[in-house]
Order: sequence, then C-alpha cells, then structure tokens
Amino acid sequence: MRSFVSLALASCCGLYAAGALAEPSQCDQPSLRDEAHRARTWRYAWSGVNAGLMVGSFVAVPLVDQESRPDWVVSGVGSGVTVLVTWFFPLRVESAADELDALPADQRQKHFPRLRLESADDEHARVTWPWHVVNFGLSAAAGSIIAFGYGHYVSGLITTVASTALGEAQLLTQPTNLPVSCPQSLQLVPRLAFTPRIGTAPSSWTLSIASTF
Repeated sequence: MRSFVSLALASCCGLYAAGALAEPSQCDQPSLRDEAHRARTWRYAWSGVNAGLMVGSFVAVPLVDQESRPDWVVSGVGSGVTVLVTWFFPLRVESAADELDALPADQRQKHFPRLRLESADDEHARVTWPWHVVNFGLSAAAGSIIAFGYGHYVSGLITTVASTALGEAQLLTQPTNLPVSCPQSLQLVPRLAFTPRIGTAPSSWTLSIASTF
C-alpha cells in the first residue's frame, strides 16, 4: 500500500512538473524568432507612419500660405530624422534571430543564451528614461525653431506637443517581451529510492521522480 501511494504521489508531481514545462516560455529559441518578427513589424509600421508624415508635410508646403511654409518644412525634416533612426537602428533581436538561424544546428543551443540576453538588454534599455528625454528634446528643438526662429509660437507649441506624443507612442509600443533573466530549465530525473522497515511494514524499493535545477 505504501509503495502504491508513493508511486501515485510521485506520478502526480511528475505530471505537474511536465505541465509546467509545457507552458509557453520566453526563454526558448522560438520565442526569440517570434520577438524578432514583432520587432521587425514594429519598425516597418513606425517607419511607414513617420515617412507618411514627412511626405505629407512637404506636399502641403506649396498648398499653404507662404508664412506657414517654414513650419511644415521643419516638421517634415523632423519626421525624416525619425524615419532614418527607426529604420537604420533596428532592435538587436532582429539580427540575433538571423544569427541564430545561420548557425549550425548543433551550435544554436550554445550561442542562444548570449543572443537572447543581448536582445533582452537592448529591448529594455531602449524604453528607459533617457530615450523619453531624447524624444522630448528633439520635439522641443523642432518646436523652438518654429517658435523662436520664425515667431510662430502657437505652431511651435503644437509641433512640440504633437511630436512628443507621437514619439512616446512609438516608444511605448516597442516590443519588450524578452525577460532579462531566465530560470534554469527544470529537469526530471527518475530515482530509485529505498523505503526502510517502519513498524510491521516490510522494506520496499519505490520509483520516484525528482526535479533538479
């Protein structure tokens, strides 16, 4: 009876641990590729949004009165700078996934932890407070040129607020799904255990499942 209970409890623990392992993890190789896809989609989308604003600003120049034209030109240049930064400085996870796929199959597991850590650090670093400060600084610089360079104070304020809001939206939608640290994998190891004689119960050998980290 004791042997049956021990086996039942061990089996339950083993099934629970196996179920935990079956849950989706952000620390495996497919998650790195999924994150690279999300990062690439984010980069394409925001490059397109800013490119559209840039083109729209320059298209509007000949359609507005001459006094307002510098405002549209400055806004167009600001959007163009954002396009260049977004397009030519992708998140590390994009190239990390490509590097992982380019490796021989037997080398991927060896290099995966480094590539995942570099990608996670880059993701989380790009949404820290210095980036928000840079966003506001660039937006305020464009608004200041319009306000103090051409005397269009209302337009300069609108440009600062709108550009800051758009930049914050871009920062806040950036993928940050990769954890900076990952727990070691749970391994299930069969173990043959000896149950000594207790009272009148005979000694017995039982098979249990132990987990190691």
